[in-house]
Amino acid sequence: MESWILWLIVTAVLILIELFTGMIATFCLAFGCLLAMVLTLFGCGIEWQLGALAIGTVIAFIAFAPLIRRLQSRRGKAATEVSNMDALKGRVAEVVETIPSDGGFGRVRVDGDRWQARSVDGGAFSVGDKVRVVGYDSIILDVESIN
Repeated sequence: MESWILWLIVTAVLILIELFTGMIATFCLAFGCLLAMVLTLFGCGIEWQLGALAIGTVIAFIAFAPLIRRLQSRRGKAATEVSNMDALKGRVAEVVETIPSDGGFGRVRVDGDRWQARSVDGGAFSVGDKVRVVGYDSIILDVESIN
């Protein structure tokens, strides 16, 4: 198999990964692979191809990454999506194990998951109370009463 076909296959795979994940890095690598494929068609050696891969990837990061981020923010995608623990902030949770007022720990349930929690406003919460998640420290949620 000729090397330009391998570069083309790698480019296609990276573009598919980009379409499914939305990561900018795979698009930039695909651009570098495409540039390496072009040099292969001109008969350049592997050193030139790898150099083109590196330079093309860096150029794509410099040129395309800010443009793609700007387009994502216009659609509201980048600004509105939060993930991991940050997605819990502002959510309402149900107390499933009493949370004492002395800074001790209890447990709350958010979307079926049980989390260790502590009160940040000094109030004690009984089983069944509704609280709002206002932050976290590692895997411990900080909660306050809902007024």
